[in-house]
Amino acid sequence: MSSPRVWTSLPNIIMSTTELLRLRDLPVFDNIEEFASLCHISKIDISAIQYNAYPFYRRYPMLKKNGKIRIVYQPNPTVKAIQCWILRHILDKVNPSEYSTAFRKNKSTLDNVSPHKHNRFFFRTDIVDFFPTINRSRVFFLFKNIGYDTKQAILLARLCTCSNLLPQGAVTSPSISNLVVNKMDRRLAGYANKKNIVYTRYADDLTFSSNNRSVLNNSIRLIKRIIEEEEFIVNLEKTNFIGPSKSCKITGLIKNTSEPSFGIGKKKKNRMRCVMYYHIVKKITIDPNYSSDNSIIGWLSFLNSVDKASFKYMNNYWLSLKAL
Repeated sequence: MSSPRVWTSLPNIIMSTTELLRLRDLPVFDNIEEFASLCHISKIDISAIQYNAYPFYRRYPMLKKNGKIRIVYQPNPTVKAIQCWILRHILDKVNPSEYSTAFRKNKSTLDNVSPHKHNRFFFRTDIVDFFPTINRSRVFFLFKNIGYDTKQAILLARLCTCSNLLPQGAVTSPSISNLVVNKMDRRLAGYANKKNIVYTRYADDLTFSSNNRSVLNNSIRLIKRIIEEEEFIVNLEKTNFIGPSKSCKITGLIKNTSEPSFGIGKKKKNRMRCVMYYHIVKKITIDPNYSSDNSIIGWLSFLNSVDKASFKYMNNYWLSLKAL
């Protein structure tokens, strides 16, 4: 297999694309035949998908919390198998920025909020149409930056996109989105660190915090500019500045005003007490999201990962109801 010679980050050393990929423990292929052999998928199927992926997805609308519609793209089993292979053998071996806390093993919303727990002022925003904003060209350059040559990167980008966009529903999309946003993370974190501002990102949800109100407030314009320069659109409907006098909710967790910690909050605990009581005692479902024992136990498991103090209380309450 012939490969162009490329510079590595090591001084005075030139490596071929193949050597560089092997050094990074990434799969090497030179054409569709070799790629098909690696992922055990028919060359004919891969060729058809890369030239027109649209027929290989089922599309359906999903209602968002704000009442708007999100189009979910569900890949067929063949596309999903290819994307699972790409995720496992390529994307999972590339680290996103340390400021990214979503779509990562052993990371939760608690990891997103914990760095902010000692601060009093918060600026929150998110990105409009996060996945669809990432087009095939950006995915192509991601695979190029990972180490693949032009031909290889084109194939991988086509297999991970649909209608030129990153599809919401593909198993590779969360990981790709994290990696594409690496540069923006570095720019935002670089600026934030200079101003003693804490920055984290959970998917398209960006959080900045500080104990200096004026510094954080004066940074908002530049923060928005960096996001826009990285070809994303700030969602003004979900942009807000929060001070100590207001309840601070970040990725579903609420800051405890009496101590430096985040949890689910009193309102959610009271709501779930009602859900549990009516489910067990009255045999009535008052929240369709929690209509069975398994769904409530699933919520308790989530609670244990983000708010152990509340978990102990809620789990004891659940067990006491079950014992009736």
